[in-house]
Amino acid sequence: MEAFKIKNGLSAKRYLGNTTTLSGSTIDLSLGSMFSTTLSSDPAYTFTNPPASGNAQAFSVEVTGGTTNFVNDSFATTLYTGTGDNQTNTVTNGLDLAGDGGMVWTKGRNIGYNNIIFDSERGLQTFLYTNTTDAQENQDARSNMSFNSNGYSFGSASATSWGPINEGNYNFVSWAFKKQTKFFDIVTYTGNGASSQTISHDLNTTVGMLVVKRTDAAGEAWEVYHRGVTFNASNRLWLNSTNALVTGSGTFSSAPTSTEFYVGPDSGTNASGGTYVAYLFAHDTASDSRIKCGSFTTPSSHGYSSIDLGWTPSWVMMKRTSAVDDWYIFDTTRGFDEKLEPNTSDAEAGAVGDAYQYTTATGFDTHSYLFGTSSDVIYMAIRDDSATDSAITWPSSVKWPSGVAPTTPAAGTKDLFTFLTTDGGTTYYGKKAAEGLA
Repeated sequence: MEAFKIKNGLSAKRYLGNTTTLSGSTIDLSLGSMFSTTLSSDPAYTFTNPPASGNAQAFSVEVTGGTTNFVNDSFATTLYTGTGDNQTNTVTNGLDLAGDGGMVWTKGRNIGYNNIIFDSERGLQTFLYTNTTDAQENQDARSNMSFNSNGYSFGSASATSWGPINEGNYNFVSWAFKKQTKFFDIVTYTGNGASSQTISHDLNTTVGMLVVKRTDAAGEAWEVYHRGVTFNASNRLWLNSTNALVTGSGTFSSAPTSTEFYVGPDSGTNASGGTYVAYLFAHDTASDSRIKCGSFTTPSSHGYSSIDLGWTPSWVMMKRTSAVDDWYIFDTTRGFDEKLEPNTSDAEAGAVGDAYQYTTATGFDTHSYLFGTSSDVIYMAIRDDSATDSAITWPSSVKWPSGVAPTTPAAGTKDLFTFLTTDGGTTYYGKKAAEGLA
């Protein structure tokens, strides 16, 4: 290292020697002035150990662009054909449902069976139908459901299989949700009949959608809170119904927080002594998010709505809230134009036509033929596995010539970024000094 004077009496340090290859997101200025990295993720860099204020340090970072592989290890869609026998059948989806817990939602694709849900919190031999107001039921001997470290198994201890999940020679889809912070949680609780009951959950981020079902008594709807609808204690949706936004009272007493949700005195969510299950889906805006929940309004004349998620979805559920309409589920495994309805037992059907529903690199497009013009629509979208060009987040203390951080080099290309600090690291002056280096 050598020190020298520059104008205004500042002492500058220049480090001579080898380039330091970065292995993480910290750039330690005590190690030198030349750094390099080849990206395989989306780093958020921090600068540490700058010289004391009154001393200047210039340094450079040579960046070779790469790709960031995203694997959604919290959700899986699996297609299978029913065997119609009483043997054990295994769905291998890569999710540790035994260790982490979760939910399996199954629907017959070419047969009119109910939507059926099993989860780890209520006990794997009890199930619920999303398209009815029935209490939970038990098919211990015929479903024989078990969660495994890489999926789940089902079978039958009786002489015949159970149709809703294994009708012979019919096609089924399985959507599996693993319990995970910032993605999905399951909570069971007992109602107390009070004007408000506070219940803890483990999402630790914004609740995008909350679905509550009474499990011990029939006749209660699947009560839904969604962040895409302005919260009002008198408003809610029903997952089992085509109804538009429902006006009632006391379903949810307050909007949920990142750690709690609140139910009112309504028997659908908080009858004294009643038992309930709550399914919580996150809304996460981070770059590595797995799920987002939002809303949009279709155009006033027929055309597309383009929903920007920042990534390609593999699964989307939507509901028109401004008018009577079904809930719709689309996924890329079955084909993104093929819909299933959580509120009916109907078999799979095309949405409207192949041209009216498709995914994009940053979200999905849907045509107003699906919901009609000038309609308010809510959605929940789950991210697909993908490989994208890596992107750098530079420290907020860096000031760039244009006031905007320059772009990260594309995969396989190399750019040089240079920086200078003179005030002990409070402020850095940065620029992209070269592009497309050999």
